[in-house]
Parts: sequence; C-alpha cells; structure tokens
Amino acid sequence: MMSTLTQQEFRFLEESCRFVAGEAKVEDTISLYSLIHDGTEEYLLKVQDALGTDEMDVAASLLMKRLGFLAVNCLLSMSAFNKTLKVDPSTIWIDSCIENDIWLPKLRYTKVQALEAGTFENREAWRQHHFEELFGGIFSPLINRMAKEAKVSRQTLWENVVLYVYWMYESILPNLEMDMPYQEEDFSSLLEADPAYFGMRRNPAATFYKPKTFVEKHQAEMRVRTTCCYYYKTNIEGSRCSTCPLNCNM
Repeated sequence: MMSTLTQQEFRFLEESCRFVAGEAKVEDTISLYSLIHDGTEEYLLKVQDALGTDEMDVAASLLMKRLGFLAVNCLLSMSAFNKTLKVDPSTIWIDSCIENDIWLPKLRYTKVQALEAGTFENREAWRQHHFEELFGGIFSPLINRMAKEAKVSRQTLWENVVLYVYWMYESILPNLEMDMPYQEEDFSSLLEADPAYFGMRRNPAATFYKPKTFVEKHQAEMRVRTTCCYYYKTNIEGSRCSTCPLNCNM
C-alpha cells in the first residue's frame, strides 16, 4: 500500500539530503526523464558554466556526485524510516541552486510516494524491488548516457554515487537517535545485489567498498578512491578531495 513521509521525515531529508518536494522555485530545472531519454549534452554545457570548466567529462563527473544524494535520500528512507521512495524519472527534477558560490542542485520530487516494507512478502523482496527501480531505472541508464556523451568512465560515475552511500551508512545513520534494526542487513543486501541492476558486470557498490587504510598525509584511516572525480579542475587552487587517489598516493 502506498503511503508518504511524515512531516519529521520530510524535514530531515530537506535539511540533510538536498531533498525538496512540490513545484519548482527556480527557472533552471530539468527532469531525470529528460536527461535519460533526450540526452545530457545540452544540460552538461550549463553545468560546465556553473562549475567554471570547459571540459564535458568534468561536468558529467561533478553532476553525478551531486546526484549521489538521490541514492542517499532513497536508501536512508529505506533503512531509517522503513519506507522506500517511489522513484520515477519523470517526477524527479534537478533544481539548480548556488550556495556560497558553489553549484549545489537540489533533487525535487513533484510527487512523493512511499512503499512500506509490509507491502511485499518479505523485506528482501521489498529491498530488491527498490534497488531495481533506483539503480536499474534511473542511475544505470543515466550513467550509460553520460559516459557515452561526455566520454567519461562509467567506473568514475558509479564510484561518485556509491561513496555517498557508504558515507550515509557509516557516518550518518549510526548517529541518528532512532531504532534501525535492519540497517546492516539493508547495506549488506545492497552490496550483494544483482549486477544487472547496475548494468555492470560487477555490482559497483561492492566493487568500491574497499577496506580503509591509513593515509600518512591526513593521519587518518580512510577509504581511498579508485578513480579521480576531477574536482580539482573546478577550483582555482586545484584542491583535491581528501580521498583522491592522486592525492593520497603521492
């Protein structure tokens, strides 16, 4: 049976996961359906301007990092609220926003619907249904399209997404003051999900889930990225992410 989010759940996603709902409050907005079915090149030119780069692959990579929050708000809802958000690319839009001179778009749902775990025979069937909708229905076709049109590696685009998922399960959920008995089970199920959902030979959520190692430069245990996301090409200082392989292996 379809349900929706409570006011408290709405507020948490709005404050923490770049989630908004309703009508657009900005002029520059585009649906995920349009990107998947009509192509990404025209929109990526706008992203280039927003990021201050003239390289299409850089724009595609940084856009996918921003879209990683779609996976965060969906999987957080699953593990923390026991609700999976209905993901339809025609009802999810990217609203361009600038915060502190940084392009940080918000993910807007024109229609918010949720499926509770009891809707299915068991939690695993419910989870797998959501993984197939989220990764097979949105991320896989979008990443395939961007990889082709922007000439950027699918590995980089997928790693941009799943690193936010790891962050959510390892750093955000453990600090929430609520009962989440299925948190570890949900994460394990994702790591073991069928690679076909991702359109890849191997499940990227599992591929990039490597042990953390001690990084001398940062004096901390960190999960170093396998690929570079090109963030350093979008800032004057040429600063790299703390887990960038080009930075950590120097």
